Amino acid sequence: MKSTGLWIADSGVAYAEALMEYVNLRKSHLFHVRICTELRELKRALKEEEMEILLISASWYRSCKGLIRQTCVILLSEGSLPKGLGACPAVYKYQSAENILREIMYYYSEQEPQETYLTGIRKENRVIGVYSPAEGIGKTVFALTLGQILAESQNVLYLNLEECSGLSGIMGGSQWNTADLIYFLRQNKAQFLYRLNSMVRKLDRMDYIPACGSYTDFRQITVEEWQRLLHLIRTQSAYDSVILDIGSILGHEAELLRLCDGIYMPVRQDVISRSKVSQWEHHIQILDSMDIVEKLQKLELPAEELEPDSETELLMLPQQKLGGYIRGLLKE
Repeated sequence: MKSTGLWIADSGVAYAEALMEYVNLRKSHLFHVRICTELRELKRALKEEEMEILLISASWYRSCKGLIRQTCVILLSEGSLPKGLGACPAVYKYQSAENILREIMYYYSEQEPQETYLTGIRKENRVIGVYSPAEGIGKTVFALTLGQILAESQNVLYLNLEECSGLSGIMGGSQWNTADLIYFLRQNKAQFLYRLNSMVRKLDRMDYIPACGSYTDFRQITVEEWQRLLHLIRTQSAYDSVILDIGSILGHEAELLRLCDGIYMPVRQDVISRSKVSQWEHHIQILDSMDIVEKLQKLELPAEELEPDSETELLMLPQQKLGGYIRGLLKE
């Protein structure tokens, strides 16, 4: 997939250059960025160059409007927009570059399809499943710590596939979550990668998409839609590793575990936990899914030094006992 041409048109030279540098640093595989800091330069470029996305100062838009052809136009607003431009897509100029880039990708993903989905699987990336039929064993804490450690040297995406993750109370709420990304796929729009990137949040260096916040939304997602989402992430994104934190998804966990390259299963030695794991293994045998068992690695996790109840404490986990345990595990 070729890079999308993003033009930044604003009279502030330092501003345009700083935003270009940020986009090139964060999403160079998605965008080819050029800037115009003089109005006459922009008018000439509009006549001669192909522009897929034009991020333009609201004060310049009116004088250039007649020259713009088949371009995703997003206004740079300094507050309120000039009269008559209120219906145009706009981003607030004086916010973080991360938020500006996220909004650019959102608006571009809403455009009419420019290309079809790619179909080839990226052989060099990995999907790591974290799953256990037992409860209360630190599965999600393990998955978040693993993701942060891998993200020290890789591009990592964490996806929570649980009916009730509880993460919004720790990591904060979000306007968009995984259910919204699935809804976007249902519309068969082609700009999947841009919508994905518009929803990404950060836990240190690790990317994540906020988990579903509604039981109803979650239960309406089919196993085929989860599979399609994972396929598109593997074929279109730049992630080296995708971590799936998998719950018991209406009986579909076997289909999702089969898509993983490796599976970690935290376990405990109490009677109830052992019995649940044994019952699950029997179920897998009945499903003739021994290929899942072959990828499975059972782990008895060390006792937690702290029970994280905030994002700050989640960020500390790679330096705690669990982090040391995972680092040793990855060296094996």
